[in-house]
Amino acid sequence: MDLMKEDYQLFDRDNYAFKQLKEIHTPDEVEQIKQEYKAHWQKWKEIQLQTAALLPDTYGMSKPKIESWTNGWNLRSHFWSAYRSESRQDENACLAVLLNQKQYQIYLMYQHYKSDTREGSVEGYNQLLSLLQEWSTQVAIEEYYIWPQPENELEDHLPLSVYLSDKSKQEELRETMGNRTFQLGKLFFSPNEYTNIEEKTAEALKELAPLYHAIKNKL
Repeated sequence: MDLMKEDYQLFDRDNYAFKQLKEIHTPDEVEQIKQEYKAHWQKWKEIQLQTAALLPDTYGMSKPKIESWTNGWNLRSHFWSAYRSESRQDENACLAVLLNQKQYQIYLMYQHYKSDTREGSVEGYNQLLSLLQEWSTQVAIEEYYIWPQPENELEDHLPLSVYLSDKSKQEELRETMGNRTFQLGKLFFSPNEYTNIEEKTAEALKELAPLYHAIKNKL
């Protein structure tokens, strides 16, 4: 499938809450917005399912968690999907894919939301920072970015090549992380359009897989 300008633009809006949308739009307009969201979300879902089908069976990621297009009271400001191995569903660490108004990103993350109900420590996850230099030699480093988890997803994230070559940037990341974690991923930016996005997504997940698998030894 192809990732189009319209897929990013879906999220470029001032209001996401249904209460606010109903105050400024007619019922028909609100229904039209809902139907537009549903249509884009169905495409998103299909991209993720096709991506999962391209991953090696040994990953055990045939059933990604695909977040709904609404939380009940609001439209999502992004679409999100998590990839965890079948044997690691109860871990905080995961691979993930996200689409917002700025970018499509495939990344490694630690899910802080309800993290006390899952396994895996912040400290264990952050030990992966020591592996990035060696890992980066196996990928197209210019396509990857790294950022502290507290950083807003619409900020301009730091290129991985800059991070690895600049000690001050490494220290800055650590300071900004605080008691949280980092995120690392390949980004595809709006308004660029991409063909066969499921193949590009699967490729990036495969590139990130060695780091995801290494976490198991650092929990």
